[in-house]
Amino acid sequence: MGRLAVVVKDTDQFIGWCGLKFDLDQYDIGFRLFREYWNQGFATEAAGRCVEYGFNHLGLSEIIGRARKENKASIRVLEKIGMTFKKTFDFDGQEGVIYFATRLNL
Repeated sequence: MGRLAVVVKDTDQFIGWCGLKFDLDQYDIGFRLFREYWNQGFATEAAGRCVEYGFNHLGLSEIIGRARKENKASIRVLEKIGMTFKKTFDFDGQEGVIYFATRLNL
């Protein structure tokens, strides 16, 4: 549990972080990568593995992901790892979205 370093396998280059955390009575998947590593599948691979770990090894029943509504790339990652739109919310004064996955729907 926690945010973990994301590295390129071939070079061990640190490119960002990804992981699960307990926040506001929910388990949340989060990720941040350096811009030069966007759109290469790293966020999807890392987030997907963390969600699998949460369900298969930690026994979690639900994991959520939050993003600002205009952040289409992060929303696409959440969708690619099997998450489904749940609701909108106030994300620091901007419109945000919450996606979720349960152990049963992945």
